[in-house]
Amino acid sequence: MTSRPYIVLDRDGTIIVEKNYLSSVDDLELLPGAMEGLRLLQDLGCGLIVVTNQSGIARGKLTLETLTGIHAELRKRLAAGGVHIDAFYHCPHVPEDHCACRKPKPLLARQAATDLGFDLRRSFVIGDKPCDIDLAKNCGARPILVRTGYGRVYEEAGIQADFIADDLVQAAHYIGSMIHSVLHPTARERLRRHVAGSIETKQKLLAECEDAMIAAAEAITKSLESGGKLLLCGNGGSAADCQHIAAEFVSVLNQSFLRPGLPAIAMTTDTSILTASANDFGFEGIYARQVQALGRPGDVVIGISTSGNSENVLRALQYGRDHGMGTIGLTGSPGGKMAGVCDICLCAPSKVTQFIQESHIMMGHILCDLAEQSLHFD
Repeated sequence: MTSRPYIVLDRDGTIIVEKNYLSSVDDLELLPGAMEGLRLLQDLGCGLIVVTNQSGIARGKLTLETLTGIHAELRKRLAAGGVHIDAFYHCPHVPEDHCACRKPKPLLARQAATDLGFDLRRSFVIGDKPCDIDLAKNCGARPILVRTGYGRVYEEAGIQADFIADDLVQAAHYIGSMIHSVLHPTARERLRRHVAGSIETKQKLLAECEDAMIAAAEAITKSLESGGKLLLCGNGGSAADCQHIAAEFVSVLNQSFLRPGLPAIAMTTDTSILTASANDFGFEGIYARQVQALGRPGDVVIGISTSGNSENVLRALQYGRDHGMGTIGLTGSPGGKMAGVCDICLCAPSKVTQFIQESHIMMGHILCDLAEQSLHFD
């Protein structure tokens, strides 16, 4: 299989002017910028193929022989400008035929990949209609919408593509930047999928955990108001979150509200205490030992565990609960054992660790904001 990237091009509205069932070479007209754009793509080392829906054949508007002649003339005109089209593929059916080859179904693109030996995942699809964008998605390629043809109309209707270009020239410049990128071909898709997933998790969190977050903020505020403090524990990324959240309380969350520092300790930072406790009591006891030494009735222990099953966090929460301290747990779906040892359990509604962690740090910010806005400072 070649490593050469290929461009799967729509025909009407992308390379040539859209005509109502083009049936004569006399009506064949290249779009402005088409020749230059295709030449730029070719200079980038890209192979060029055309995949087009031609239901005019089934409708009796033109014959296969006529279509072949039109493509021969188009190939000739492009060749005169130094552009070589590797292959033309067409679907002759009407939508009602429910065939396997009409875009956005990927049959013709996959056939081209087989015939020419290229990887569709390294390829781009350029067109002016939703069927072209969906074709790209269906075969793993990257979609580009051009505003020529019907593209501008669909852009205004809200169609989504990796890139929207004025014409083939601008599309070629974009592809050039992508080809030379060190990122995986699916980078933009992965980026968007991550952001969308994170947003969805936070929306569910608001719907499912608003009351619990308010209750947690009340517990923290009451503790701090009466002279208590926060003790935070977690492992790995959750340990870092403990430090982050503690810093927001001790320092300041927002420069626009410069209140006194609030007592919060991340029990994840002192390597001598951590290693001594691990040596003497086992790793499972590193946080419970600190809660015993530092905690007092009325304090709040905050344990963070994406799984809800981190034994050292569970032991710290249990010890705090057994000795008159408030306990708040931050975890992810389905919650693990944490709910059983917490007064309040804030469960991010996701099984994806990144989304859970992103929700935890957001909850930390919210709890700090609600507490500092509710406290009475002298």
